[in-house]
Amino acid sequence: MRNKLLAAALVGGTALYARDRGRKRLGVPYQEARRRVVIVGGGFGGISAFRQLVDSFTGSDEIGVLLLDRVNYTTFWPMVPSAISGNVEVRHMAYPLRRLVIPRGGEFFQGEVVGVDFERKKIRTEFGECDYDHLILAPGSQTAFFGTKGAKEHAIDLKGLREALEVRGRIIDRFEEAERLRGKVPEEHLTFVFVGGGPTGVEGISDAHDLIFDVLKDDYPSVDFDRVRLVLVNAGERILKGIDPSLANAASRRLAAQRVEVINNTKVDEVSPEYVRLSDGRTLPTRTTVWAAGIQPPPLVEGLDIEKDGRGRIIVDEYLRVKNRPGVYAVGDCVTIDYDGPPVPALAQSAEQEGRTAALNLAAELKGGELTPFRYRHLGQLVDLGESSALTDILGVRVSGLLGALIWKGVYLYELGYNLNRAQVLFDWTVDLFTRPNISKLFVD
Repeated sequence: MRNKLLAAALVGGTALYARDRGRKRLGVPYQEARRRVVIVGGGFGGISAFRQLVDSFTGSDEIGVLLLDRVNYTTFWPMVPSAISGNVEVRHMAYPLRRLVIPRGGEFFQGEVVGVDFERKKIRTEFGECDYDHLILAPGSQTAFFGTKGAKEHAIDLKGLREALEVRGRIIDRFEEAERLRGKVPEEHLTFVFVGGGPTGVEGISDAHDLIFDVLKDDYPSVDFDRVRLVLVNAGERILKGIDPSLANAASRRLAAQRVEVINNTKVDEVSPEYVRLSDGRTLPTRTTVWAAGIQPPPLVEGLDIEKDGRGRIIVDEYLRVKNRPGVYAVGDCVTIDYDGPPVPALAQSAEQEGRTAALNLAAELKGGELTPFRYRHLGQLVDLGESSALTDILGVRVSGLLGALIWKGVYLYELGYNLNRAQVLFDWTVDLFTRPNISKLFVD
């Protein structure tokens, strides 16, 4: 019954949302435009800004747009932890930036942005300089280790698809070793520690549970799976701090049912190849530590000659303009907004809303219109809890369990936004209903 319900919901969701919107185009290429707009970063904020600029200048020869990113794809970040359990093919969580940008009249260059000369209006990249008249900075963020001894060297930061694959590969390696050692398996081989009680940490350890108990168990008959220990270390009083307490409690109960140990009010003082030392004096023997405890601005932001807050984030005004830098906007995890509203969480929906507002204000600036102050609208949040369970809070409607999982899949199937990826992900989920994911360690360096 469960499989039929899931399959019906997924098919229905695809039929409802898979129609691609009619594509609009800019009227002139970036290289030939009178006004050149450069967007740095192809994540949620950068893509949202690009789409809005296309909407605002469809068919116009007013501007040309260039998007720069160090990789040639955009990652659908909410699904990254799913790469651990393997119920979605990794390449289906990414989409080529060229196929987003080129059909809409923009240009895309792959390359690392290493600096910006605001006086000369030039962007420095690893392949040379790019000119701009207007600039939208959306470089995203990087993992923050908070100075924890050994964390950067010995923990895997669950920041992207490559890292999620590394977590998956590391777990499989531990079970390969345990199978060879049979009854002489040290405790640290079967202890897996995740650091960070936010959505990424909770989703990561839930997907690790699914990988271990739903995928690997039948492949390692000599391993005593009762000895497996999954530990989530959380610095706060409870996990999922920014989510409604009733849903957070539901997540705690779900993790407890999965035999996941949650250690609250505790920080990690040290990470080594063989253990994790906690702030309360305890030591957890482990050879697999996954870090999902926080973010900070990327190195590019650190080197920019602009005003920043105490955490190194770019300070922007209520219109998302970088202070004292005319024609420059910034959006996403790397900014802090100097306005009278509440702090904006580092979520995909925040970056999308900021990117759209920045592009609207840039368009208004060029057309002589009135600028729109940014106001964050919280649309809700979704947290994957592994096989057939998720938390969803959409506009105040809160659901957990199997129904939450159905909503989670339907929303993200829609948010993928590209027909090809939708079909591929739907196929992955459908196959996962009837088969176990492949445990081959392909494409892992």
